[in-house]
Order: sequence, then structure tokens, then C-alpha cells
Amino acid sequence: MDIFEKQQTIEAIKTVVKTRWFFVLIIVVQAVIVKIFFKGVPLPTASIIFLVAVIALLFNFGYWLYLRRPIEKTTNRSLEIIKFLQIAVDQIAYWFILYFSGTANKMLWVAYILVIMISIALYGKKGVFLTAIAGSILYSGLVIMEYFGLLHAMPPEVFVRSPTLPLKGDWFMTAGQLVGFNSYLFAATAIAVYLGGLFKIREKRLKEQKDELAVKAQVLTTQTQELTKTKDYLHEALTKSDKSRVELMAAQKQLEAKIRELEKYGEVTTGREIRMIELKQKIKNLEEIVKDLQNQIANK
Repeated sequence: MDIFEKQQTIEAIKTVVKTRWFFVLIIVVQAVIVKIFFKGVPLPTASIIFLVAVIALLFNFGYWLYLRRPIEKTTNRSLEIIKFLQIAVDQIAYWFILYFSGTANKMLWVAYILVIMISIALYGKKGVFLTAIAGSILYSGLVIMEYFGLLHAMPPEVFVRSPTLPLKGDWFMTAGQLVGFNSYLFAATAIAVYLGGLFKIREKRLKEQKDELAVKAQVLTTQTQELTKTKDYLHEALTKSDKSRVELMAAQKQLEAKIRELEKYGEVTTGREIRMIELKQKIKNLEEIVKDLQNQIANK
């Protein structure tokens, strides 16, 4: 995966990790409340709940610690493994809680639906379908195991005051549980796939807009550099032009001075022809200099 996909994957995993902190806290608090005030409800022992919660939090802490590393130090393989574990570990954790509760007929089965909705942030369509199939196998297996009496045994009196009924030996309840759960599960899967498609379209559009902005930014940078070069060139040309004007004015002043000197000598005496010839030659030279400077200014 490229740097953009890697960044998107890391952000998605971070979101799931943050959600898991909150979800595990809710499950633990609910278990404590039920243990204290609703002792008739079938639940795993406190040690089992504590063990599952600690393992989930340790995994979460490990994810969080790894994802804090700079993005260039994270490998594609490690990200793929972490992304896979986000859902797999959760589904197994729910399986253990239900198994040691003594019955699969509990509201915790809703967690398998939530996992489907979470998987949309991590996987494509294929991944969501595989998550749904795994959830169906795990929970349906629990229901069938309970029907045959293979779950962790609970005393019958536990279910007397419980809002749920055991499925052991009751084919009607077992079939209803299987049909109901799998119907909700695959309905949630269809919704997740549809929403995932929308998210992918948005993500694609955002990436295209980002690439387009990058191209425009590059064009703008190039134009800015060209304008800077043009500005420097114009400044240099103006500087040279100003220098030429100064030289022209100085030459004109010298020319005027020599002309006045020539007129002066012409009026005073006619015997200084040699001096006049020299002055005429200098005047001619100055006229050529002035002409060259004017041509330079005109060309600029």
C-alpha cells in the first residue's frame, strides 16, 4: 500500500481502538451492575469477565503503542495483521463470554451486529462478508452447542428470574434464535456493504481533489518562480537603463562645455586652428558616445 493508503488504514484502526476502550468499559460496568443487582441473570464468573476484559485491553494497548510510531516505521504486513485482529479477537471474546454465561440467548449477540458495522471502516466488501460469515459460524455454533447441552453448565435456578430462556433441548427456540440472528446479521451486512461503497466513492473523490490541488499548487509555484525571475530581470534592466541615462547626461554636459569652449576660441582668435581641430575631434567623439547611449536606451 502507498503512503496515502497506509495513513488511511492507521486512522481507521485508531478509531476502532478508541471505540473498543469505551465498549469494553460498558461491558464491564454492565457485568458489575448485573452481578450486584440482578443475580438471577446468567453471567460468567467475575474472574472470567475480568480475564476477558484484561486480554482485550492488553491487545488494545499493544495496538495503540504500535500505531504511535512514525508512519515510515510501520510495515504493510504488520498493519494487515493488526487490521485482521481488530475484528477476529472481538468476535472470539464475545464467544467466550456467551459460552461461560451458559446460554447464547442473551442481548450480547447484538455485539456481532456491531462488529459488522465496525468492519466497514477496515475492510472492503469481501472483508465485511467474511466477518459476517465468521460471526454467523461462531454464534450459530454456540446456539447448536447449547441445544445439545454442550455449553458451560449453569444451575437451572439461575434462569428462574432471568429475562432469557435456555435453548437446551428446545428445537423451536433454537431454530427461532438461529433464523432471527442470521437475518439481522446479513441485513446489517448488506447495509454495511452499501455504506462502504458510499465511503469508498467519497474517499476516491477526496483523493482526486487532493491530487488536483497538488497539481495546481505545483503550477502556481512554477508561475511564482517565473514571475520572480521576470521581476529580477526588469529590475536589472531598469538599473542598467538608469545608469545609461546618467552617462548620457554626463556626456551631454561635456559636449555642451566643449561646444562653448569652441565658440569661445572661435570668437577670440582665428590663429588657434590646431586647438579647434582637436576640439572638433573631441566633439565628434562625444556625439558618437551620445548616439550609442541613446540607441541603447531605445533598444531597452
